Formats: sequence, C-alpha cells, structure tokens
Amino acid sequence: MEINEDRLRDALNADPEFRLHARFWTTQFRVVTDTRTLLVRLNDGEVVTVDAGATPFDTWDFQLAGTDEHWAALLAPMPPPFYQDYYAAMLYHGFRIEGNMKLIMAYYPAIRRTREILAQVVRRQEVAA
Repeated sequence: MEINEDRLRDALNADPEFRLHARFWTTQFRVVTDTRTLLVRLNDGEVVTVDAGATPFDTWDFQLAGTDEHWAALLAPMPPPFYQDYYAAMLYHGFRIEGNMKLIMAYYPAIRRTREILAQVVRRQEVAA
C-alpha cells in the first residue's frame, strides 16, 4: 500500500466527519504494513504530520497493523466480508489493533473513519498514476 503522506494529512483534515470525531484528540498512531510504517500525529484533532520515516523507536498510543493483503482488502472499493471495519478484520482475519485500548474506544469513530479516508486516498492515487 503506497500512501502519499501529504495527501493523507490533507484528506483527514478536510473530512468533516473525521474532524468532528477527532476533536480535542492529541495522539500519535501508526499505520503498519508489510513494507511501510506511517506515524500519524494529531494535535487537538488536527493532523499535523504523517511521517513515512517512522522508526521502531518512535512512541505511539496505538497502531493499526496488517499485511499488505489485509490492507488491500480493507481499502478495496467493495471490501470482502469482515473487512468493512478494523475490528471485524481483527476478529476474523488477523488484522491487529494494538495499544491504549481506552484511547482506542474513546476515539473509535475517528479511527474507523480513517479506513474510508485511506481508501479514498489510495483510489485517487491509483487514478492519477
């Protein structure tokens, strides 16, 4: 999964649903694939950076982690069964949601929205290529 960091930041910040659910949220989370790790930093509900240079030593509050196959299914225009949501993918397919579970539960509507925004960004990149 290839994601342009600036496009993802801009798409998250421009999405009214994400912004509503992420208001007051200051956090760092990782999006992990087989070949890439993105570190997303929010300050008071605004995405300030999406860093593709994340290292294993960077701190984070939670991570969304899966294989390239997991991400391809999650971000497909019509996701296969149990890939419409991170938790369903975790329960049935081995996708991982790890970290501070209180934070994850408190902001899950914003986290869930990231799947739809990531899918939009990926589709736009594919069309542009």
